[in-house]
Amino acid sequence: MKIRLTVLIALLVGPASVALAGCGAVAGTTAQPPAPKLADRVLASGTNPAVKPADLARPIALYKRHVAAELGTMEDDVRRLQGAVDAGDLEGARQAWLDADSSYESIGAAYGAFGELDLRIDGETAGLPGGAASPDFTGLHRIELALFGRGSVADAEPYVPRLAADVRALRRKVPGLRIEALEYVLRAHEVFEGALDLQLSGRAGPWSSDALVALASNLRGTRVVIGTLRPLIDPREPLLSGRIDRSLDALAKTLRGLAGPGGAMPRWDHLPAAEKTLVSGQTAAAAEELAYVPEVVDPRPLVPERSAIAEVQAE
Repeated sequence: MKIRLTVLIALLVGPASVALAGCGAVAGTTAQPPAPKLADRVLASGTNPAVKPADLARPIALYKRHVAAELGTMEDDVRRLQGAVDAGDLEGARQAWLDADSSYESIGAAYGAFGELDLRIDGETAGLPGGAASPDFTGLHRIELALFGRGSVADAEPYVPRLAADVRALRRKVPGLRIEALEYVLRAHEVFEGALDLQLSGRAGPWSSDALVALASNLRGTRVVIGTLRPLIDPREPLLSGRIDRSLDALAKTLRGLAGPGGAMPRWDHLPAAEKTLVSGQTAAAAEELAYVPEVVDPRPLVPERSAIAEVQAE
C-alpha cells in the first residue's frame, strides 16, 4: 500500500529505537504486530497527533470564503442570464447559464450544508412525480432544459427570477453554514467520484452535455479544498500532496488541450471515444489519489485496537 510504504521509508531513516504502536506478538513466535493506525504513525520528524475536528476549523473557514466568492460570481452570471432571456438572446442565455453552472460546480465540498436551497438551485428530475413536467423541477437544470433541450428563452423566463432569489439567499447564509469536519475531508475525493458518476456518465447536464465545463470547475474547487488541507496532510503523509498535484495537473492539461477558442469546452456527447476514455481515466486516477486524504486527516476519534486472540482467551 502506498501509505504504508511511505511510513516504512520514514522509519528506516529515523532513529533505530523508534517503534510502531501496536499489539505485541505472542511469545515464542515471529509474528509481526499489526500495522498502526495512520494517526498513530511515527515519521522521521516524530509522532504526529491525530487530527481533531478543531483542526479543520481554519480550512473550513477558508473554504467558506471560496464559496461566498463563487456565489457572488454566480449572482452576476444569473443577472446576465436574466438580461439575455429578457432580450430573447438564446446564445447569450446559454453562455450565461454555462457560466452560472460552472460557478456552482466549483463549490461541491459544501453542498451538504445547503439543504433545501441546493434542491431548488441544482435539483434534478429524479424522484419527482412527472419528471421534467413536475412543477417542483426548477433551478439550473429546468433552465437548461428550456435553453438547450427546447431552444427556448420564453420557456426559461419563469424560472430565472426564482434562481436569482435562491442564489442570493444561499449567499446570505454562507457565514452561518455548518460544514462538518468529516464531511469536508470526505468531499476532497467525493466531488471527483461524483463527476465520474454524474457528469461523465451524461446523467447530469443531459441537455447541455456540459460535463467538461463542470469537471473543470470540480477540479478548480478541489484544488481549493486540498490547499486548505495541505498543512494537515504534509506533516502526516509528505508524498501525498505531490501525487495529488500531479494527477490534477495531468487532467487540467488534457482539459486545456480540448478547449476551443476563448477556452470554450466542447460538448461531452460530441467528444471522440478516445478522448472520453482519456478524460475518464485521468479523473478516476485523480479520485484514487484524493481518496487517501480522508484516511490521512480523519477527524474521528481513534478506535482502540482489539485483539481477537485476547477476546477468545478472555472467554
